[in-house]
Amino acid sequence: MVDSPIGLPVSSLDTPALLVDLDVLDANIASMAALLRDRGISWRPHAKAHKSPAVAHRLLAAGALGITCAKLGEAEVYAASGIRSILVANQVVGPIKTRRLAHLSREADVIVAVDNVANVREIDTAGAAAGSRPRVVIELDSGMGRAGVADADRAVALAREIVDLPNVRFAGMMAWEGHAVAIPDDTEREREIRASVGRLLSAVEAVRNDGIPVEIVSCGGTGTFVTASGIPGITEVQAGGGIFGDAFYRKLGVPVQPALSLQVIVTSRPAPNRIVFDAGRKALDPTNMPPEVIGIGDVAGVSLSAEHGTIHLRAGCEEPRVGDLLRLNVGYSDQAVHLHERLVGVRNDRVIATWPTLARGRLQ
Repeated sequence: MVDSPIGLPVSSLDTPALLVDLDVLDANIASMAALLRDRGISWRPHAKAHKSPAVAHRLLAAGALGITCAKLGEAEVYAASGIRSILVANQVVGPIKTRRLAHLSREADVIVAVDNVANVREIDTAGAAAGSRPRVVIELDSGMGRAGVADADRAVALAREIVDLPNVRFAGMMAWEGHAVAIPDDTEREREIRASVGRLLSAVEAVRNDGIPVEIVSCGGTGTFVTASGIPGITEVQAGGGIFGDAFYRKLGVPVQPALSLQVIVTSRPAPNRIVFDAGRKALDPTNMPPEVIGIGDVAGVSLSAEHGTIHLRAGCEEPRVGDLLRLNVGYSDQAVHLHERLVGVRNDRVIATWPTLARGRLQ
């Protein structure tokens, strides 16, 4: 059995090691929670970034009402850890998954997104067999061009179907205005966030005008929640990845600081302007945002192959040398955490905790 690293210096860890600065993490959580609390908005942070029940419970302790998952398999992991309020912000389709959903709903309040009446009937049938009544929210396509009903009329029609079924419960509506994140101009991005959320709220109003109560109105990822949470009518936001202070979100102006980094070791110095380290795309994926090198100036860029990373410098230098440790701030946590079996919580360069990423690989 491998000895626990808790209490040891961070430098004693083998590499690559995914580190969470606990002081910064807690500050980010407190900042996001305070903003939402001041606005009277509930927080249901997405768990697809951290993959860790330990982190999820930390968020609940900070005031989150529950969590959001991308996949039913993730929800099963978090429910097994004692979390009882879980939104699966995705469609759960097919007899295998709807059976699992219906049985999980006996143990936790699992809410699932729907946009198709056949799928709702399938969930209703599974609920009848399991003796449960899963809650559902209608997803609206508010401009992203992915899943969701197309407009308010279709939302009303689907809501009518849902309330007539005995083994499902209509809980509300959700949308994800993620397409707005790609808009580079701050003013234009905010305008599209507001327009997208406005489409959701118009559909909510239409359902209510049809005499159907709408309890949950959910939207807002980390890249949009600062704006979305300030729009009257929203009841909760799903922003979660921001707790790690990714470069991706900081670039969008989200008020968080970097808490997640990768500790690596220099394995080669083939030229004065190149530093090679022991982590590539199998340790972090730079597709959305490349990592940020900490403590080295004049970096021209970072390139990653499968198992190697290379820091390219504009000018040569002697340090760091082979065997020296380096840290890189993770650019986008969603594309890093799932590659690691654990998160290592650190404070003042000491290992304080190790958190298994139990929800990684739960793709079904």
